[in-house]
Amino acid sequence: MKLDEKLVSLRKKKGITQAELAETVQVSRQAVSKWESGGSLPSTENLRALSRLYGVPMDYLLNEEEAEEGEPFPQNPTVKPDTSENNRRKTGLKWCIAALVILMLIVFVGILIANKNKEYSHLGETQGEEVNGVPSIEFELEW
Repeated sequence: MKLDEKLVSLRKKKGITQAELAETVQVSRQAVSKWESGGSLPSTENLRALSRLYGVPMDYLLNEEEAEEGEPFPQNPTVKPDTSENNRRKTGLKWCIAALVILMLIVFVGILIANKNKEYSHLGETQGEEVNGVPSIEFELEW
């Protein structure tokens, strides 16, 4: 079945008019008419919107293979549909990575501060020494 035929069939199964579909997808009714007559193809973004609206994968819309009898679209067990659970997992993973990066930055800044303080704590020990042939300034630190 071709894309235009699938679009007509899916819209009629959904029980909506071309005008209602056009409003939902935010295109003109003429654009929907052209898609369904084969006069033009929907953009990728419009295909995504149609896929979500009709509850079918974009592959089904673009693939001209016939679906099995009684099956709304061919099933592919190796491809998981993008469900809200998958989205939650992806979002959780992004937050974990962000927290790890922030923690690493905090540790790095802490190390820098500790090393800077360590550098100044040795000033009293260099009293009277020469560094590269230049005598150091003599002073004492009291804590």
